[in-house]
Amino acid sequence: MRHNGLVGKKTKKLYHHGNLRAALIQCGLELIEKKGVHALTLREIGSQIGVSRSAAYRHFKDKAALLSAIVDAGFAEFGNVVQAAKDAAGEGFAAQMDSMALAYFRFANEHRTQFEVMVAAVLESGVAEVGGGHNLRNLEQMIRDGQQTGEVRQGDPALLARVIWALIHAASMLRLDEDSAELPFLRFSTEALRSGLRNRQAPAVSPQARK
Repeated sequence: MRHNGLVGKKTKKLYHHGNLRAALIQCGLELIEKKGVHALTLREIGSQIGVSRSAAYRHFKDKAALLSAIVDAGFAEFGNVVQAAKDAAGEGFAAQMDSMALAYFRFANEHRTQFEVMVAAVLESGVAEVGGGHNLRNLEQMIRDGQQTGEVRQGDPALLARVIWALIHAASMLRLDEDSAELPFLRFSTEALRSGLRNRQAPAVSPQARK
């Protein structure tokens, strides 16, 4: 989600079609990406899309309510991106895991400020499944499928999914401040993790990792 200005065409289109709530959320996302979460206020967003402060308050009672909706919208987009990467990878645990890890990394780096706000909301809630629950369930199912085909070692799929999630997240966050387009660290991390997860009779490296 790249924006050429503070209020993008998508925001204006949403508002012009009468969906003020969606326009407020979209503008909030754009404002966070441009100026950071501290600049987020209902007054500022209302000013950007040309509505009164009272109109904005009819949809969100305060900044916290708006921020919660923005976080939900961010995780929805994030989940769609990761799901699309998994679907495009085809069959096989190794290929799907590598594709999802790369999608995670790219989203975190292309939406840095937004992603930091999303992660902070999860940490504040104290519930790891908040927001990322869909992706965790996806990972669990991938592991079950991999166990059935013999690619993945036996063990609790929920626990193994959280191990994968923790490593991919950590690898992505460590590179948030780096500008290199190459991803050797991420690829090595996922390969090392899959080496620990694999059934020792299965191949250790996915076709994507060899490229």
